[in-house]
Amino acid sequence: MTHRPTRTAAALVAGAVLLTGCSLTPREPRRVPVPDEEIFEAVSQIPGVESHTLSYNTNFGSTGYNGDVIISQDADPYCVLDTTLALLWQGRAYLSVSVWQGDKFTRPQDLGGDLPYVTAFRERYGPRPDGEHLREVDPPACHATEPHQ
Repeated sequence: MTHRPTRTAAALVAGAVLLTGCSLTPREPRRVPVPDEEIFEAVSQIPGVESHTLSYNTNFGSTGYNGDVIISQDADPYCVLDTTLALLWQGRAYLSVSVWQGDKFTRPQDLGGDLPYVTAFRERYGPRPDGEHLREVDPPACHATEPHQ
């Protein structure tokens, strides 16, 4: 009968240690994302972009940037998509965007790697900036020497 209080005390101590460990984990500092309007305007200025339906969705379960970018027939869809993603990365989280060229579309997964996972975006585009203005981007797909898959 004396084992029950000992087990309870051990469980409480273990729980307190776990909670303390969680609270000591460093968090990313709060950052100021680039305003959506500035990003959307920059996407409109990418060579070959004819229009887009980009927006930031705050619906439960699908929060993040989404939409389509419509491009001309002579534009490189991989470069346009990579540039669009690099610009959106400077804003808020979660990106789900496609580039349409006629009836064909290009998605982040087509750029390779583990896109659209956040760690893959961070590796590809660097850390998110903290500020109110876009930084220039020069994404890898715009320098590809081999045809994309």
